[in-house]
Amino acid sequence: MGGVGKTRLLDLVHNSYIRNSSFDVVVKVTASRECSVEKLQAELCEKCGFGRGTSVESQARIISNCLSNRNFLILLDDLWNQIDLHRVGIPFPLGLVSQFKRKVVITTRLLTVCGLMNVKKSHKVDSLDLEHALRLFKEYVGHETINSHPLVPSLALEVVKELDGLPLALITIGASMYGKKDPREWDDAIDLLKKSRLNEIEATREEEKIYYRLKLSYDFLESKKLRDCFLTCSLWPEDRHIYKDDLIECWIGLGSLDASDAQNIYNAGITLIGKLTSACLLEEIGPSHVKMHDVIRDMALWLAHDLGKEKDKWVVQTGAGVNQVLHENYHWWNVERATLIYIPRELADQSIPRDANKLQFLTVSVLDVIRTETLVKNLKFFCHLTFLNMSSCYLNSFPQDISYLVNLRHLDLSDNDISSVPEELKFVRKLKCLFLADNWITSFPEGVISELKELMILHLGAINNQLRKKSENTKDEDIDGENKRDYMTWLIKEIGCLGNIRSLSITLYDATHFQSLLEIPNLPIRSLDLDYVNDTDTLLIPSGFIGNNRIRDNLDSLFLTVKSVSRVVLENESQNSYCPINHLEFERMEMLEEIIWQNSTPKDLFMRLETLIIMDCGKLKDVSWTLYLPCLQKLELIRCDNIITLIEHFNSVSTTEERTKMVPLTFPSLRKLTLEDLPNLQSICDQSIMFPSLENIWICRCVMLKKLPFRSNTVPNKLTIIKARREWWERLEWEDNDLKQILQPLVKIW
Repeated sequence: MGGVGKTRLLDLVHNSYIRNSSFDVVVKVTASRECSVEKLQAELCEKCGFGRGTSVESQARIISNCLSNRNFLILLDDLWNQIDLHRVGIPFPLGLVSQFKRKVVITTRLLTVCGLMNVKKSHKVDSLDLEHALRLFKEYVGHETINSHPLVPSLALEVVKELDGLPLALITIGASMYGKKDPREWDDAIDLLKKSRLNEIEATREEEKIYYRLKLSYDFLESKKLRDCFLTCSLWPEDRHIYKDDLIECWIGLGSLDASDAQNIYNAGITLIGKLTSACLLEEIGPSHVKMHDVIRDMALWLAHDLGKEKDKWVVQTGAGVNQVLHENYHWWNVERATLIYIPRELADQSIPRDANKLQFLTVSVLDVIRTETLVKNLKFFCHLTFLNMSSCYLNSFPQDISYLVNLRHLDLSDNDISSVPEELKFVRKLKCLFLADNWITSFPEGVISELKELMILHLGAINNQLRKKSENTKDEDIDGENKRDYMTWLIKEIGCLGNIRSLSITLYDATHFQSLLEIPNLPIRSLDLDYVNDTDTLLIPSGFIGNNRIRDNLDSLFLTVKSVSRVVLENESQNSYCPINHLEFERMEMLEEIIWQNSTPKDLFMRLETLIIMDCGKLKDVSWTLYLPCLQKLELIRCDNIITLIEHFNSVSTTEERTKMVPLTFPSLRKLTLEDLPNLQSICDQSIMFPSLENIWICRCVMLKKLPFRSNTVPNKLTIIKARREWWERLEWEDNDLKQILQPLVKIW
């Protein structure tokens, strides 16, 4: 990303080779956003003393003639677009050609440029770790300032943490703090940093300030829609990992992503996330999360505040910061978007004032139902509200006056204690996203869902399958008679009538409801949780069990909690048929003893599976088949008492022919391995199996496990952390003492 030190690194490369006989020509050219073939030719000629041509073609011949019989190293800094190096005159092919060495190195903020330039090897330049960041910062602050007062060193460390290792910010802010020896000046700087007002600390000229230099990446985004999507990411608190689905659903609710013609709107959202990560404005954190660098986030809030001119338009506060914006004379009349999270229980009985009538976006997470209701008691006055997220607030009912929010497009009340859906919800007719998962709904009026014609995303979660609807004239004591009806059956039918639905997430507690769901044509189920008692001890899951192609194209997560089942049979019904899911869980299947592959292999059936969680399956003995999931990134086994060896070759493969086909000696994609409460686990796998992508290992209460599956020369290069109990780590047995020394720095004791 911008400011991370790419130019500085390129300068070091240039200086190290300029006096080195390895290359006859070493030249560094700043490309910048206005770079063209003509400009690049002119700079090469000026710096290398080449002759001048009368056209692009003649100039290319001159440059090519001058370089073709020489070893050359060309460094192109700050490239924003594809440049045709052939047209410039740079001889091809690059690399070692005959006795000549030909190298071109570029720096860019855009990963797409690497692809367009046919880069053979790319290296992401990361921010500095805390130790090196502090060293760089002190260098620019000056040791005299750092040592001027006993409190300054600790305050300097706090500033460095806020700057999150970005060299540009460390250098600029460090220079600005030079000579500031009063701790109160440092307190003021820290306060400004916490409020995302870094630009008010700098002493440089306006156009050279950090935000202006980082803003180039924002300006280069291809559309206003993508720029709006980027700004929205700053509404998550600092350092927060953002779940990709949450981000996509937020964009839909705000109208930034309205892929009404897209079969899978989540794919469109993933594409937008990819463009932001490619521009180094978001950072990928595992397969399902992203985050914003702190300084990039501050820049985004600065942009949202009209380059800092209107500081109160977006409010993002956590903890005690919420008290400040509610107690101070805050300009709520100017606030358009607000995120208030984890408000402390000692919060006074303050509420968002009625004059917040420009408020369009509100996220609240209070952990206290009384405080939540107090905070939003003026909800009916926020007539412009289009986005309301009150998940995880311990609510036991819908917000009052929900019918007043006629412009609402996104309503998230998941992870609460709500038991009934009010009939007034049907008046919120612009609603596009409705999230009610992780509640225990026992009352859902007929006709509410069918009135929400614009609904695109519906996450219902658990709807009690024992619900019964009374007719209007039936008394409570008559409910057991003819008027008893199954809520879930007609609710599924109502969902089937929604013409705009793009994603449904639902938990089913009855096999008949599952069949009812499959009978609805073209229903895009994204997440399905089957939690019921099966009729037999065998659960057959054919590859086509999820029904029509519309469901298959959208299904992302499958949760199986089917009681009384001792065998799960996974069968491939037809050639080239597979389940498209990314996330699979077997949970609380206490009787499950084996998972059988019939006419199929794990690779055939779960080609795209990234996350597998097996939890509370105490009788299950073998999960060796996990080795054959090519895209598996995250594997968790929790409370599976009978597992002795995690991976045993061939145990899950039924025929000799299949064994021949399926003998990988590597987990190609596995990044995180979690082993928890496995009392009989003695071995993970044979040491011949490789983990080239493994980054994180978590081991907890696996008392029989005495060895790790590595040799000193096979430790995964990407492995950064082994989280475990001290007593377990100290009891490990080592065949190779070098292995212990290699792994010891990676261990994090908890």
